[in-house]
Amino acid sequence: MAEEFTLSISYQGIIREISCRLRISAFTYQVLCKTGDSEWIVEKDDEGKMRARQADPFAHTGQKADPGLVRALMEEMERILL
Repeated sequence: MAEEFTLSISYQGIIREISCRLRISAFTYQVLCKTGDSEWIVEKDDEGKMRARQADPFAHTGQKADPGLVRALMEEMERILL
């Protein structure tokens, strides 16, 4: 069962509401986060740090994701989950 929640992130002086879903499998978890037209998977890497990758790298959304916003999202997830 996926747990849904909303993150409020301040980025470039604007509060952004990012909708997320928590997916838990056997020994790990992933958080699917939607920023604009892009969906990101945020998870721990092998070193225990958070990483983000596009949920569907082949999806054409018409606009590029803001790397700073993705970084802010990862930092917020680290703060919450670690």
